[in-house]
Formats: sequence, C-alpha cells, structure tokens
Amino acid sequence: MASAKRRRCDTESCHGGRVFNPSWTTDYFVQSTSIICLICLEKIAVCKSYNVNRHHTTKHAVSYDKFKGQFRIDKIELLKKTFLAQQSVMKTKVISSYSVTKISFLTAEAISKSGRPFCTGDLLKNCLKIFCKEICPEKTPTVEDLSLSLLTVARRVEDLSKNIELSLKEILNKCEAYSLALDESTDRGDTAQLAIFIRGITSNFEVIEELLDINHMKDTKRGEDILSEVKKT
Repeated sequence: MASAKRRRCDTESCHGGRVFNPSWTTDYFVQSTSIICLICLEKIAVCKSYNVNRHHTTKHAVSYDKFKGQFRIDKIELLKKTFLAQQSVMKTKVISSYSVTKISFLTAEAISKSGRPFCTGDLLKNCLKIFCKEICPEKTPTVEDLSLSLLTVARRVEDLSKNIELSLKEILNKCEAYSLALDESTDRGDTAQLAIFIRGITSNFEVIEELLDINHMKDTKRGEDILSEVKKT
C-alpha cells in the first residue's frame, strides 16, 4: 500500500501532489499554469476539483454557463488570448522599468565623474526628450518616466558609492597580504588631505590596488596624527 502511494505521488505533477485536469478549462474556465481563472485572473490556491468548481460556481456560473458547445470553446480561446496579451504587457512594463532605472544610474554615474552639479540631470532629460521626439518618438514615454532630478541623482550617486565600498570590502576579504601607501597634500583652503591607498594580493597571486579613503586633517600633521587617521579608516 505504501508502495502504491509512493508511485502515485511520483507520477503526479506539482500543486501539492495533485494533477491539473484538462477538462477543468472547458468546465470552469481555468488555465493550467498556476491554476488561474481566465475570467477574473484570480489564482486558485489548491489544485482540487472542489476548489475549482466552487470558485466558478460562486463567481462566474451565472454569466458563463450560458455558453455551450463551440461557443464555449471560442469564449475560452478568446480569454486565453487576452490572458497572454496581458502577460506580455506586464513583462514589457517590467523590462521598461528596469531599463529606466539602469539609465538613471548610468547617467548619475556620468554626472558624478564629470564633476558637474547634480541638477545637470534635468538638463540631460530635456535633451533626451528633444532627441527622442526627432529621432525615435516611440521612446518618448520611456524618457518621460526617467527620473533625473537633483535629489534622485544625489541618491543614485550615494547608492553607487555604497556599492563600490561593499565591492571593495569583498575583494579585500579575498586577499592574503596587504600593504598601504600614504600621500599627503594641501588643498586651496590650506587643509591637509591624506590619501590612503591599499594594495593586496590574493591566494592566486592577483594584485589589487585601490584608493581606500581620503581623510581631512584640520589639526596637526604629525606622524601619530597620520597613524590615527589610518587606524580610523
């Protein structure tokens, strides 16, 4: 008996060990993928005849049981096409949203590297609108969704900075040995700037060298002061 039970579970599909019955599509207007009702697009949690029947009877039987024979089949095919079209639209929106976010980050990175003020993002967005209207009008809605305001660019740059810091920590954690290099210079405000560079080598003899930090030294610049700044970093 245990053998029979194990064999039955092995041959059945998912949904809690229960198999979707193809006749449910004709009888109850449901799609086999995740047991979704083609009429209201509600997902039926349990793949059981009772649950599928109850959903259809309580919500759709009055309006849809009037369809018989070929009319019922045609209605089901129409609902399937509508369902697939909606899925396609949702997928396109997700891709578009991802692209807009990626462009926003790349633009913020370019603004930061150029040393220009963050408010430059608004100017760039207006330039993109002009370009799209003349060259590719179908892309104009995507540009409209692009957020390049001062606050957004500042937030993007901050997120990029945190990501760089985390990436550097991950890389340095793989290193077996380290060395530090220090360089001190004075800016226009006569404030000493201490640049700390770190070099590491991994177990595969890959050498990594990065700028670790820049510290402002407003007081004395003795050796112990420099050591203190290095320890903080």
